[in-house]
Amino acid sequence: MNVRRAIGTTVALALGFAPVTIAGAQPRWADGALPGGPAPVGRTAGMGVRGHVGIEVAIRLARSTDPDERLRGIERAAAVHTPEALAFLERAAGAAGAGAVDPHAPIDGVARTDPRALLVVVRALADWLDTEEARAALASIVAAPAQAFSTRAATAPTDDPSADDSRGAERVLLARQQAAVALAESDNLLALDALLAVARSAGPGQMPALDALAIHPPAPPLLGSAISMAPATIGLAVAIGDLRSLDAIEAAMSASDPAQRAAALTALGVAGDSRILDEARTALRDRDPRVRLAAGDALARLVAPDAALAIEGLVGDDATVIEGLRLAQRVESDGVIKAAAARAAAAANAEVRAAAVAALGRQTSPLAVGALEALVADPGIQGDVACAMARSPSGAAMAAIERLASGSAPTRRLAARAYLVRRLVRGERSAPLDALLKELEATGDARDRAVGVQARVTLGERPIEAALGDADARVRRAAALGALGQRSASTRRALLGRLGIETDETTRQVLAVGLEGGDPGGVVPTLGLVDRARMGGPDAPLAALALAQRGDERHAAEVDALLEANDPVLRAHVARGLGASGARDGVGRLARAYAMETDARVRRAIVAAIATRTGEDRLAPARQITLRLAARLDPDRVVRWTASHVLATGSAPSRPVFREVAWLRLVPAEGATLPRDLAAALVDSDGMALPIAFDEDGYAVVPGVSPGDVLVRLAPRLPPYEALPP
Repeated sequence: MNVRRAIGTTVALALGFAPVTIAGAQPRWADGALPGGPAPVGRTAGMGVRGHVGIEVAIRLARSTDPDERLRGIERAAAVHTPEALAFLERAAGAAGAGAVDPHAPIDGVARTDPRALLVVVRALADWLDTEEARAALASIVAAPAQAFSTRAATAPTDDPSADDSRGAERVLLARQQAAVALAESDNLLALDALLAVARSAGPGQMPALDALAIHPPAPPLLGSAISMAPATIGLAVAIGDLRSLDAIEAAMSASDPAQRAAALTALGVAGDSRILDEARTALRDRDPRVRLAAGDALARLVAPDAALAIEGLVGDDATVIEGLRLAQRVESDGVIKAAAARAAAAANAEVRAAAVAALGRQTSPLAVGALEALVADPGIQGDVACAMARSPSGAAMAAIERLASGSAPTRRLAARAYLVRRLVRGERSAPLDALLKELEATGDARDRAVGVQARVTLGERPIEAALGDADARVRRAAALGALGQRSASTRRALLGRLGIETDETTRQVLAVGLEGGDPGGVVPTLGLVDRARMGGPDAPLAALALAQRGDERHAAEVDALLEANDPVLRAHVARGLGASGARDGVGRLARAYAMETDARVRRAIVAAIATRTGEDRLAPARQITLRLAARLDPDRVVRWTASHVLATGSAPSRPVFREVAWLRLVPAEGATLPRDLAAALVDSDGMALPIAFDEDGYAVVPGVSPGDVLVRLAPRLPPYEALPP
């Protein structure tokens, strides 16, 4: 940010795509101590001996060649709420000195040399939003080009420089996001105009600015003329419910830019504006496929009588087939069913076939179930077809699964898996398929028995202890997966009890699902948890959770190292464990982790963990400061909501009890074979990592997961924080 003295002028932000400039702001001083000046409105001009000494020490530390000392200097200034501290922070945030720092250099831009320091400066400036200097400094951080910041905190490097750069870049992004949220919260017209200028640009600050404006929608009309509307800004206007912008958006449907036309059609469809029906029908003939898809989406959202016919056309068009099939999941039509079935049967593209099967699985007509049955013999999409049958809303689906069960051994197993999912998701039962599960459970073929045992354990029809005693490791793994459908303390004890005597390594990893609630009984030795957490396998996150929850001071250094691991899933589980532990310094350790954490899911875990620390920790300063920071500036809505709830009620929000079932299938590459004894980690939408294993057919049916998208990690992972041997 450029700052200059302007006598007799009013303060104004220069808007546009260039870096933000402010006139009439606090001037530069010589490179000595920052002198006092007029106090901001509502502030105290004097700062006392302590504040004066604090600023002098901050300046000295900020000029150090040691990055950690520079960080401490900035933290000192952030803790001193005086005009002199504001001047220090504004200079540290500036762009003038974004290079290396030496003892004789000015402090200008020193925060831009270290992403950690940049976060500290942004949060400190957010406490000065009633001053133009702070708002201009924050706006400059949001709008600055990527090269304005160093992504490497030149502190002790790790053995993975690329990970250091990646974490630094993530911290720079978080600093932009928090700076944008602070500006949007200020409700200052000039600050909001600056954010809108960044939102209309194509720079790295665009998404932080858009997200911040969605969190704190501006009071004046968001959009101006159609000429100035970027597609992202159009979407924002509708997302925040700015109905005053609808006329301007409607005008954008005639813009020359197809991206703008498509954004306008989609936005008005989301807004439920039925005035655009005729324009949407016309747009189905647009030369640009994005516009045609947006028109179909708008017709579907507005429940137009001809929406199904429009989507049928999109499915038949090679340029729009994938997205058209996704839209087909929202409409009911025999024409759509026939178009999707044709794509599923004849398309060479695997993604197209999968999308077609998914579209058929959303239709209620028996015609769709018949189309699925015709496809079930195709080994390339057989698993997708069975899953679609299992979830289908059609009343004809159960009979189709029963017919599937009359085939060969592999298709009988497939029918059993589909029936398990249908019972869990739809609550429907079938006497022939119940008999099939019992038959498979009692067979001598371990492949069949594994499917039957898992289903019966999941449904609570077979005791977990008996299932874990099976002679075949494949069956024991299946039983452990089934236990996820019957979560209880006794089930976890049974799993951990078997873990101590299990000899098959893949099965041991799956049995670690018993560590989901920690290990309050101390069944697994602490050193065993340390080893498994270090190994970085599918069971490492749960082992780390149990280790942190144990609160053993002798292994506090191990836990802290895991809390700083490169793997965000591991970090999140350590945070959960610390929250549930009895460690006296648990809140402080979690607060320090939150301050520099870049991954939203990890911050969710940290805030949730801090929320559970009540009793003596309820009013701990670290707990209160972190919750207030999270509620105010965190760019993630879940983090903000959780922190606000805790501050308002004093207690952690209850977790939803609704559970889903994941249907996973491995498909080998052409010419390859399925690996045997393959363990993996499934990370559900709640961030919980569950060790799982695929059976010999390549399937894993995982009950008890949180609804939403899941992440599956197949490849073995490197140790999370130890260096590889030379």
